[in-house]
Amino acid sequence: MKKNYGSRTPGEDRFLTIPNILTLLRLALVPVFLFLILRRQALGALIVFTAAGLTDFLDGITARLFHLRTTIGTLLDPIADKALMAAAFLVLTFSCRDCPSSIPLWLTASVLGRDLLIVSGAWFIYRSRGYKNFPPSLLGKINTVFQVTTVFLVLLSNFVQTDAQAPSFLLPRLASFPLLSTFFLLTLASTALSGIQYVIRGARLFFSFRPR
Repeated sequence: MKKNYGSRTPGEDRFLTIPNILTLLRLALVPVFLFLILRRQALGALIVFTAAGLTDFLDGITARLFHLRTTIGTLLDPIADKALMAAAFLVLTFSCRDCPSSIPLWLTASVLGRDLLIVSGAWFIYRSRGYKNFPPSLLGKINTVFQVTTVFLVLLSNFVQTDAQAPSFLLPRLASFPLLSTFFLLTLASTALSGIQYVIRGARLFFSFRPR
């Protein structure tokens, strides 16, 4: 999820800023998250994923509030986001078939296929037109929310159904199969709609933008 960190500042090429450290921490949490999932540590995986999501929120807030936007940060942030979400969808589909809850293959294929289409389209436009500003759309942001929520609910469901210490009142309702199915469909719909929107925007950029 690419962020608008505000205006450029004289120190924008610094590397060890608070937002960049938070982004690097999110990248470092990806293998930890995968390890916990593969070891069937449901609570640990849920905590790590939540912590990674929190770093995503905090790096954007600190970058805007303290004017710590950097060139490397604008590159690292979407890489960290995509690495975390791609890892989560893949492992919760292919390595979690014996888990109480998993992400269906058709949803993971649609999510990763959309991302591949967007990245390849942006690369093609950049190479052929020199255009390199690709801000996220509202539908894209909505889709990101649905993706994150879907992963969180699957992890929560696995925790509730495998850990005897899990709370027994509210959490089972949040991790119920009907709710998961609803978010699977919402994520699929927003993935398809945002993907179509990005294709249309990409086509307009390609045919209207002329390099100077």
